[in-house]
Amino acid sequence: MEKRDGHEEATVVVCPRCGKEFECSRSADCWCSQLEIPEDVARYLAEHYESCVCRACLEELTAS
Repeated sequence: MEKRDGHEEATVVVCPRCGKEFECSRSADCWCSQLEIPEDVARYLAEHYESCVCRACLEELTAS
């Protein structure tokens, strides 16, 4: 869903890893685009999940 200013509007998504709800804009404006995600973590996510994971899970995975 796009806002008038051209930025994506966040939608509520359920994290496939922990089951918590979080907001995702599915665009470069999303909070996750501000995090540095190592290539091995990005590959792991793509192989194991069909959708985004929440901030807590992403931070946990990138800290490992």
